[in-house]
Amino acid sequence: MKSNRALTVVAVIVVCLLSLTTSLVLSARTKSLSRNTSKVCLRYTSSDTIASLGGTFLGFTIRPLPKICPGPTGTCDLYITPVSCLGWNGPLGGYGPLASLGPLSHEIPSPNNSWEILRKFVQQLLGSDNSDAIRFFMINNVQNPLSAAGPLGDSYFTVMPTINDFTKHMQGLGVWSILGPIGPLGALGPLGPLGPMGIHNYQRNSDGDYIDANGKIQTTLNVKWDEKTSIQWPLFEDYTRDRAIQLGKQGKLDSSFMVSAVGSLTPDVYTITVTEPQYVTVLTAPSIYAKNFLMTVKEKKSKQIIAKTGSSVYFTPWLQFFVEPSSLANGPLQFEISVAVDPLDCGLASVFECFMEYYLYVVGSTKQMLRKPSIAYSGPYINKSC
Repeated sequence: MKSNRALTVVAVIVVCLLSLTTSLVLSARTKSLSRNTSKVCLRYTSSDTIASLGGTFLGFTIRPLPKICPGPTGTCDLYITPVSCLGWNGPLGGYGPLASLGPLSHEIPSPNNSWEILRKFVQQLLGSDNSDAIRFFMINNVQNPLSAAGPLGDSYFTVMPTINDFTKHMQGLGVWSILGPIGPLGALGPLGPLGPMGIHNYQRNSDGDYIDANGKIQTTLNVKWDEKTSIQWPLFEDYTRDRAIQLGKQGKLDSSFMVSAVGSLTPDVYTITVTEPQYVTVLTAPSIYAKNFLMTVKEKKSKQIIAKTGSSVYFTPWLQFFVEPSSLANGPLQFEISVAVDPLDCGLASVFECFMEYYLYVVGSTKQMLRKPSIAYSGPYINKSC
Protein backbone atom coordinates (compact mmCIF):
# COMPACT_ATOMS: atom_id res chain seq x y z
CA MET A 1 0.00 0.00 0.00
CA LYS A 2 2.79 2.36 0.96
CA SER A 3 4.61 1.39 -2.23
CA ASN A 4 1.60 2.36 -4.34
CA ARG A 5 1.31 5.71 -2.56
CA ALA A 6 5.02 6.40 -3.15
CA LEU A 7 4.65 5.58 -6.82
CA THR A 8 1.66 7.89 -7.05
CA VAL A 9 3.59 10.75 -5.45
CA VAL A 10 6.53 10.18 -7.80
CA ALA A 11 4.20 10.13 -10.80
CA VAL A 12 2.60 13.41 -9.72
CA ILE A 13 6.02 15.02 -9.29
CA VAL A 14 7.12 13.82 -12.74
CA VAL A 15 3.94 15.16 -14.34
CA CYS A 16 4.42 18.51 -12.61
CA LEU A 17 8.04 18.72 -13.76
CA LEU A 18 7.08 17.86 -17.33
CA SER A 19 4.31 20.46 -17.25
CA LEU A 20 6.69 23.09 -15.88
CA THR A 21 9.33 22.25 -18.52
CA THR A 22 6.74 22.45 -21.31
CA SER A 23 5.52 25.82 -20.03
CA LEU A 24 9.06 27.19 -19.91
CA VAL A 25 9.80 25.97 -23.44
CA LEU A 26 6.56 27.43 -24.80
CA SER A 27 7.22 30.70 -22.99
CA ALA A 28 10.72 30.91 -24.47
CA ARG A 29 9.40 30.15 -27.94
CA THR A 30 6.65 32.73 -27.56
CA LYS A 31 9.15 35.38 -26.49
CA SER A 32 11.47 34.45 -29.36
CA LEU A 33 8.57 34.56 -31.83
CA SER A 34 7.48 37.89 -30.38
CA ARG A 35 10.97 39.31 -30.89
CA ASN A 36 11.14 37.97 -34.44
CA THR A 37 7.73 39.28 -35.48
CA SER A 38 7.64 42.54 -33.53
CA LYS A 39 6.96 45.51 -35.73
CA VAL A 40 9.72 47.91 -36.66
CA CYS A 41 8.52 51.49 -36.24
CA LEU A 42 10.44 53.74 -38.63
CA ARG A 43 9.59 57.18 -39.98
CA TYR A 44 9.89 57.79 -43.71
CA THR A 45 9.21 60.24 -46.49
CA SER A 46 8.85 59.56 -50.20
CA SER A 47 7.92 61.03 -53.56
CA ASP A 48 4.37 59.80 -52.88
CA THR A 49 4.09 61.54 -49.50
CA ILE A 50 5.34 64.81 -51.02
CA ALA A 51 2.90 64.42 -53.94
CA SER A 52 0.07 63.94 -51.44
CA LEU A 53 0.46 67.62 -50.44
CA GLY A 54 -1.05 68.52 -53.81
CA GLY A 55 1.55 71.12 -54.75
CA THR A 56 0.96 73.45 -51.81
CA PHE A 57 1.84 73.74 -48.14
CA LEU A 58 -1.33 75.76 -47.52
CA GLY A 59 -3.63 74.05 -45.05
CA PHE A 60 -1.02 71.62 -43.72
CA THR A 61 0.66 71.73 -40.33
CA ILE A 62 4.33 71.33 -41.22
CA ARG A 63 7.13 72.27 -38.86
CA PRO A 64 9.17 74.20 -39.71
CA LEU A 65 6.83 75.54 -42.38
CA PRO A 66 8.60 76.34 -45.70
CA LYS A 67 7.60 79.92 -46.52
CA ILE A 68 10.37 81.72 -48.42
CA CYS A 69 12.26 80.00 -51.23
CA PRO A 70 14.26 81.29 -54.23
CA GLY A 71 12.28 82.06 -57.36
CA PRO A 72 9.78 84.46 -58.90
CA THR A 73 6.88 83.54 -56.61
CA GLY A 74 8.84 83.90 -53.38
CA THR A 75 6.95 80.94 -51.92
CA CYS A 76 8.00 77.30 -51.62
CA ASP A 77 4.94 75.71 -53.22
CA LEU A 78 6.60 75.70 -56.63
CA TYR A 79 9.22 73.24 -55.38
CA ILE A 80 6.79 70.41 -54.58
CA THR A 81 4.97 70.35 -57.92
CA PRO A 82 5.57 67.88 -60.79
CA VAL A 83 7.43 70.59 -62.74
CA SER A 84 9.86 71.15 -59.85
CA CYS A 85 13.23 69.62 -59.02
CA LEU A 86 11.37 66.54 -57.77
CA GLY A 87 9.67 65.88 -61.12
CA TRP A 88 10.67 64.38 -64.47
CA ASN A 89 12.70 67.42 -65.53
CA GLY A 90 14.63 67.71 -62.27
CA PRO A 91 18.08 66.37 -61.33
CA LEU A 92 16.53 63.08 -60.16
CA GLY A 93 14.85 62.35 -63.49
CA GLY A 94 15.80 60.78 -66.80
CA TYR A 95 17.61 63.90 -68.04
CA GLY A 96 19.52 64.45 -64.79
CA PRO A 97 23.10 63.57 -63.78
CA LEU A 98 22.01 60.28 -62.19
CA ALA A 99 20.43 58.77 -65.31
CA SER A 100 21.66 57.54 -68.69
CA LEU A 101 22.78 60.97 -69.95
CA GLY A 102 24.88 61.75 -66.87
CA PRO A 103 28.49 60.99 -65.88
CA LEU A 104 27.45 57.61 -64.43
CA SER A 105 25.87 56.37 -67.66
CA HIS A 106 26.19 52.74 -68.70
CA GLU A 107 24.77 53.40 -72.18
CA ILE A 108 26.92 56.18 -73.63
CA PRO A 109 30.59 57.18 -73.25
CA SER A 110 30.83 58.83 -69.84
CA PRO A 111 33.38 59.64 -67.13
CA ASN A 112 32.21 56.54 -65.28
CA ASN A 113 33.05 54.32 -68.24
CA SER A 114 36.32 56.10 -68.96
CA TRP A 115 37.55 56.61 -65.40
CA GLU A 116 39.62 53.44 -65.30
CA ILE A 117 41.35 54.42 -68.55
CA LEU A 118 42.05 57.90 -67.17
CA ARG A 119 43.31 56.47 -63.87
CA LYS A 120 45.76 54.18 -65.63
CA PHE A 121 46.87 57.03 -67.91
CA VAL A 122 47.60 59.27 -64.91
CA GLN A 123 49.42 56.42 -63.20
CA GLN A 124 51.62 55.87 -66.25
CA LEU A 125 52.20 59.59 -66.64
CA LEU A 126 53.08 60.27 -63.02
CA GLY A 127 54.20 56.84 -61.91
CA SER A 128 52.45 54.72 -59.30
CA ASP A 129 54.31 56.35 -56.41
CA ASN A 130 53.24 59.87 -57.41
CA SER A 131 49.70 58.68 -58.12
CA ASP A 132 49.48 57.18 -54.63
CA ALA A 133 50.96 60.37 -53.21
CA ILE A 134 48.15 62.41 -54.79
CA ARG A 135 45.59 60.03 -53.26
CA PHE A 136 47.34 60.30 -49.89
CA PHE A 137 47.28 64.09 -50.14
CA MET A 138 43.58 64.14 -50.97
CA ILE A 139 42.35 61.88 -48.16
CA ASN A 140 44.77 63.21 -45.54
CA ASN A 141 44.18 66.87 -46.28
CA VAL A 142 41.97 68.43 -43.59
CA GLN A 143 40.31 70.49 -46.35
CA ASN A 144 39.16 67.41 -48.30
CA PRO A 145 35.44 67.23 -49.24
CA LEU A 146 34.72 64.57 -46.60
CA SER A 147 36.34 66.54 -43.79
CA ALA A 148 34.85 68.87 -41.21
CA ALA A 149 35.45 71.68 -43.73
CA GLY A 150 33.17 70.06 -46.33
CA PRO A 151 29.39 69.80 -46.76
CA LEU A 152 29.18 67.07 -44.11
CA GLY A 153 30.87 69.24 -41.50
CA ASP A 154 29.19 71.40 -38.87
CA SER A 155 27.91 73.73 -41.61
CA TYR A 156 25.34 71.00 -42.31
CA PHE A 157 23.80 71.77 -38.91
CA THR A 158 24.58 75.47 -38.49
CA VAL A 159 24.81 77.16 -41.91
CA MET A 160 22.66 75.20 -44.36
CA PRO A 161 19.39 75.62 -42.40
CA THR A 162 19.85 79.39 -42.23
CA ILE A 163 20.24 80.08 -45.98
CA ASN A 164 16.51 79.86 -46.77
CA ASP A 165 13.52 77.62 -46.13
CA PHE A 166 14.47 75.37 -49.05
CA THR A 167 17.86 74.42 -47.62
CA LYS A 168 16.36 74.32 -44.12
CA HIS A 169 14.50 71.21 -45.26
CA MET A 170 17.57 69.36 -46.58
CA GLN A 171 18.41 67.48 -43.39
CA GLY A 172 17.10 63.95 -42.81
CA LEU A 173 13.31 63.65 -43.38
CA GLY A 174 13.11 67.23 -44.61
CA VAL A 175 10.89 67.97 -47.61
CA TRP A 176 13.93 68.28 -49.92
CA SER A 177 16.35 65.97 -48.09
CA ILE A 178 16.57 63.85 -51.26
CA LEU A 179 18.39 66.79 -52.89
CA GLY A 180 20.67 67.54 -49.93
CA PRO A 181 24.11 66.47 -48.68
CA ILE A 182 22.97 63.03 -47.42
CA GLY A 183 21.11 62.16 -50.63
CA PRO A 184 22.33 60.67 -53.94
CA LEU A 185 23.48 64.09 -55.19
CA GLY A 186 25.57 64.71 -52.07
CA ALA A 187 29.09 63.92 -50.91
CA LEU A 188 28.19 60.38 -49.82
CA GLY A 189 26.60 59.50 -53.16
CA PRO A 190 27.88 58.24 -56.52
CA LEU A 191 29.08 61.64 -57.74
CA GLY A 192 31.10 62.28 -54.58
CA PRO A 193 34.62 61.33 -53.45
CA LEU A 194 33.50 57.84 -52.36
CA GLY A 195 32.01 56.95 -55.74
CA PRO A 196 33.39 55.47 -58.97
CA MET A 197 35.21 58.72 -59.81
CA GLY A 198 36.32 59.42 -56.25
CA ILE A 199 39.61 60.16 -54.52
CA HIS A 200 40.23 56.60 -53.33
CA ASN A 201 42.17 55.62 -56.49
CA TYR A 202 41.01 51.98 -56.27
CA GLN A 203 40.52 49.83 -59.34
CA ARG A 204 37.20 48.11 -60.00
CA ASN A 205 36.68 44.49 -60.97
CA SER A 206 34.00 43.26 -63.35
CA ASP A 207 31.46 42.98 -60.52
CA GLY A 208 31.94 46.57 -59.38
CA ASP A 209 33.99 45.85 -56.26
CA TYR A 210 36.85 48.21 -55.43
CA ILE A 211 40.19 46.41 -55.20
CA ASP A 212 43.54 47.66 -53.93
CA ALA A 213 47.00 47.08 -55.42
CA ASN A 214 47.07 43.60 -53.86
CA GLY A 215 43.74 42.60 -55.37
CA LYS A 216 41.92 42.76 -52.02
CA ILE A 217 38.34 44.05 -52.00
CA GLN A 218 37.92 47.34 -50.14
CA THR A 219 34.58 48.62 -48.85
CA THR A 220 35.59 51.59 -46.68
CA LEU A 221 37.94 54.57 -46.79
CA ASN A 222 39.64 56.30 -43.86
CA VAL A 223 39.67 60.04 -44.44
CA LYS A 224 41.03 62.90 -42.38
CA TRP A 225 38.21 64.70 -40.57
CA ASP A 226 40.29 67.30 -38.77
CA GLU A 227 43.80 67.63 -37.37
CA LYS A 228 43.13 65.01 -34.70
CA THR A 229 40.50 62.70 -36.14
CA SER A 230 39.96 60.37 -39.10
CA ILE A 231 36.57 59.01 -40.15
CA GLN A 232 35.87 55.69 -41.85
CA TRP A 233 33.35 56.22 -44.65
CA PRO A 234 31.66 53.49 -46.75
CA LEU A 235 32.79 53.43 -50.37
CA PHE A 236 30.01 53.88 -52.91
CA GLU A 237 30.15 50.95 -55.35
CA ASP A 238 28.68 50.64 -58.83
CA TYR A 239 27.70 46.96 -58.64
CA THR A 240 26.32 44.67 -61.28
CA ARG A 241 22.81 43.48 -60.53
CA ASP A 242 23.94 39.92 -59.84
CA ARG A 243 26.75 41.03 -57.53
CA ALA A 244 24.45 43.26 -55.47
CA ILE A 245 21.90 40.46 -55.09
CA GLN A 246 24.66 38.00 -54.18
CA LEU A 247 26.09 40.29 -51.50
CA GLY A 248 22.59 40.88 -50.17
CA LYS A 249 22.01 37.15 -49.69
CA GLN A 250 25.35 36.95 -47.86
CA GLY A 251 24.43 39.83 -45.56
CA LYS A 252 27.31 41.90 -46.94
CA LEU A 253 25.44 44.59 -48.89
CA ASP A 254 25.55 47.91 -47.04
CA SER A 255 23.58 51.10 -47.65
CA SER A 256 26.06 52.68 -50.06
CA PHE A 257 25.88 51.46 -53.67
CA MET A 258 24.25 51.80 -57.07
CA VAL A 259 23.05 49.34 -59.69
CA SER A 260 22.24 49.81 -63.35
CA ALA A 261 19.92 47.05 -64.51
CA VAL A 262 17.00 46.14 -66.76
CA GLY A 263 13.88 45.80 -64.65
CA SER A 264 10.64 43.99 -65.34
CA LEU A 265 7.20 43.52 -63.83
CA THR A 266 8.83 40.98 -61.51
CA PRO A 267 10.65 42.94 -58.80
CA ASP A 268 14.42 42.90 -58.43
CA VAL A 269 15.16 42.53 -54.71
CA TYR A 270 18.29 43.89 -53.02
CA THR A 271 18.82 43.07 -49.33
CA ILE A 272 20.82 45.64 -47.39
CA THR A 273 22.17 45.23 -43.86
CA VAL A 274 22.10 48.28 -41.58
CA THR A 275 24.44 48.07 -38.60
CA GLU A 276 24.36 51.65 -37.36
CA PRO A 277 21.70 54.37 -36.99
CA GLN A 278 21.31 56.48 -40.12
CA TYR A 279 19.02 57.93 -42.76
CA VAL A 280 18.74 55.60 -45.76
CA THR A 281 17.77 57.21 -49.07
CA VAL A 282 16.68 55.13 -52.07
CA LEU A 283 16.18 56.52 -55.58
CA THR A 284 15.27 54.80 -58.84
CA ALA A 285 16.19 57.03 -61.77
CA PRO A 286 14.73 55.93 -65.13
CA SER A 287 16.99 55.44 -68.11
CA ILE A 288 14.15 56.69 -70.33
CA TYR A 289 12.53 60.06 -69.71
CA ALA A 290 9.23 60.05 -67.79
CA LYS A 291 9.20 56.32 -67.07
CA ASN A 292 8.16 55.14 -63.62
CA PHE A 293 9.11 52.35 -61.23
CA LEU A 294 7.47 50.91 -58.12
CA MET A 295 9.63 50.63 -55.01
CA THR A 296 8.99 48.83 -51.73
CA VAL A 297 11.18 48.45 -48.65
CA LYS A 298 10.47 45.55 -46.28
CA GLU A 299 12.10 44.48 -43.04
CA LYS A 300 13.45 41.08 -44.02
CA LYS A 301 12.65 39.02 -40.92
CA SER A 302 9.05 40.12 -40.41
CA LYS A 303 8.31 41.01 -44.06
CA GLN A 304 6.79 44.21 -42.71
CA ILE A 305 6.49 47.00 -45.28
CA ILE A 306 8.60 49.93 -44.10
CA ALA A 307 7.94 52.26 -47.03
CA LYS A 308 6.75 52.20 -50.62
CA THR A 309 6.45 54.69 -53.44
CA GLY A 310 5.81 55.00 -57.16
CA SER A 311 2.09 55.75 -57.38
CA SER A 312 2.71 59.46 -58.06
CA VAL A 313 3.79 58.95 -61.67
CA TYR A 314 4.79 62.58 -62.29
CA PHE A 315 7.53 62.44 -59.65
CA THR A 316 10.77 60.47 -59.88
CA PRO A 317 10.33 57.63 -57.33
CA TRP A 318 12.39 57.92 -54.15
CA LEU A 319 12.03 57.29 -50.43
CA GLN A 320 13.99 57.96 -47.27
CA PHE A 321 13.65 56.20 -43.90
CA PHE A 322 15.30 56.79 -40.55
CA VAL A 323 16.84 53.85 -38.68
CA GLU A 324 16.94 55.16 -35.12
CA PRO A 325 19.43 53.89 -32.51
CA SER A 326 16.62 52.18 -30.56
CA SER A 327 15.68 50.16 -33.67
CA LEU A 328 19.08 48.46 -33.54
CA ALA A 329 18.91 47.50 -29.86
CA ASN A 330 18.73 43.80 -30.78
CA GLY A 331 21.36 43.99 -33.49
CA PRO A 332 21.56 44.88 -37.20
CA LEU A 333 18.45 45.10 -39.36
CA GLN A 334 18.07 43.85 -42.91
CA PHE A 335 15.81 45.52 -45.45
CA GLU A 336 14.63 44.18 -48.80
CA ILE A 337 14.48 46.88 -51.47
CA SER A 338 12.36 45.82 -54.43
CA VAL A 339 12.22 47.61 -57.77
CA ALA A 340 9.67 46.80 -60.47
CA VAL A 341 8.49 48.41 -63.70
CA ASP A 342 5.21 50.30 -63.39
CA PRO A 343 2.62 48.35 -65.46
CA LEU A 344 1.02 51.65 -66.50
CA ASP A 345 4.18 52.44 -68.49
CA CYS A 346 3.96 49.18 -70.43
CA GLY A 347 0.58 49.50 -72.11
CA LEU A 348 -0.51 46.29 -73.82
CA ALA A 349 2.97 44.86 -73.27
CA SER A 350 2.14 44.42 -69.58
CA VAL A 351 -0.13 41.51 -70.54
CA PHE A 352 2.99 39.51 -71.31
CA GLU A 353 6.13 41.18 -69.93
CA CYS A 354 7.77 44.56 -69.94
CA PHE A 355 11.42 45.57 -69.59
CA MET A 356 12.93 48.97 -68.78
CA GLU A 357 16.34 50.07 -67.60
CA TYR A 358 16.81 51.82 -64.28
CA TYR A 359 19.54 53.24 -62.06
CA LEU A 360 19.09 52.35 -58.40
CA TYR A 361 20.88 54.46 -55.78
CA VAL A 362 21.05 53.60 -52.07
CA VAL A 363 22.74 56.16 -49.82
CA GLY A 364 23.21 55.78 -46.07
CA SER A 365 24.01 58.89 -44.06
CA THR A 366 26.13 56.91 -41.51
CA LYS A 367 26.02 57.62 -37.78
CA GLN A 368 28.54 60.42 -38.30
CA MET A 369 25.70 62.59 -39.57
CA LEU A 370 23.80 62.01 -36.32
CA ARG A 371 26.58 63.43 -34.17
CA LYS A 372 24.50 66.56 -33.56
CA PRO A 373 20.73 67.01 -33.33
CA SER A 374 19.01 67.61 -36.66
CA ILE A 375 15.86 69.66 -37.18
CA ALA A 376 12.81 67.86 -35.76
CA TYR A 377 10.57 67.93 -38.83
CA SER A 378 6.88 67.12 -38.56
CA GLY A 379 3.96 67.08 -40.93
CA PRO A 380 1.66 64.84 -42.98
CA TYR A 381 4.42 64.12 -45.50
CA ILE A 382 6.27 62.09 -42.83
CA ASN A 383 4.72 58.64 -42.36
CA LYS A 384 5.36 55.82 -39.90
CA SER A 385 5.76 52.17 -40.78
CA CYS A 386 3.63 51.00 -37.83
